Amino acid sequence: MTKRLKQKFKIIYSDGNLRTITLTGQTARTLSALINNKSSGVTAQGLSSWALRLSEYIRILRHDYHLSITMTREQHDGVAGKGWHGLYILQTHVVQFVG
Repeated sequence: MTKRLKQKFKIIYSDGNLRTITLTGQTARTLSALINNKSSGVTAQGLSSWALRLSEYIRILRHDYHLSITMTREQHDGVAGKGWHGLYILQTHVVQFVG
């Protein structure tokens, strides 16, 4: 049995409030990816080896933890012609605890 990922984060909201949270599984991996790719953002395709439900993990982070995460549409060519995918960028300042 594989041990489930568990990570702690400190959220610094724009009003100065602080909150420490512990996330597990893919939600923790998603927030970690958003932090590591802050300026360039993340897409489901970029995280395709594990983030098959990226929009759901983003929804959890927005709704349950009140994180500001923007989504812009990026055009791409697909099998059925032109399409788009979402590029997610974390706006809230979040620090990941190491160790």
